Amino acid sequence: MTLDRLASSPQADDERAERILTAARELLVAWGYKRVTVDEIARRARIGKGTVYLHWKTKETLFTELLRRELHKELGILAAGIEQDPSAALPSRLVREVFLQQTRNPLDRALHAGDSDVLGALAITANGLPVIQELGFHTLLARVVDVWRAHGLVTVTAPAADQIHTIDAVLTGFMTGGIAVPPSEEFPPDHRADLLGHTIKAALETSAGPDEVTLRAAAQDVLAALAAAQGTLAEARSRPAAR
Repeated sequence: MTLDRLASSPQADDERAERILTAARELLVAWGYKRVTVDEIARRARIGKGTVYLHWKTKETLFTELLRRELHKELGILAAGIEQDPSAALPSRLVREVFLQQTRNPLDRALHAGDSDVLGALAITANGLPVIQELGFHTLLARVVDVWRAHGLVTVTAPAADQIHTIDAVLTGFMTGGIAVPPSEEFPPDHRADLLGHTIKAALETSAGPDEVTLRAAAQDVLAALAAAQGTLAEARSRPAAR
């Protein structure tokens, strides 16, 4: 017997949706979007195929919700680090942590890198935008850069747009890796993360570090930006409640 014969209640619906998302995530990482079918998701989640469609009307809306959830989790991890240590809100530290998250989580990496082998048709949205941009990461980055500039954590001799582009390009480059260095000579993730942090620090941060009061104020504003981005992702959830 499948497990979808639970009482129709909000709790049962949520538990069932969580099983569907977990199964979809496992299959997406293992097979890639193109190969995954709703039948296989239902089989792995041990529910009926029709039950999947009670939660999400199409395969695309299901996986879009999964990507929203992944980014929401990533932002939560970043926020938790800043709450424990305000210096984690510094540009070099925050960008370094984003990089480390994608080395630990293959779906995060695919999301940030726009990996079409994993994401398939999801890599570019109907609006013609990379999915990570459609989910609001560029908007978040722009807001965080504004916070850094307002608190003097980065130089203001260059336009904010130049700094956003620098972070985006350098981070993407570190995520996708180079082409000149043989795989046998690649550095381990922690060392690559350190190199990325040093690069961002040298390119953007001011020579004098912030005092504790400034750092804590900036950290609170970065946390507010992360929370706002999480709120936007939560509001955009595509899954209607199953009844």
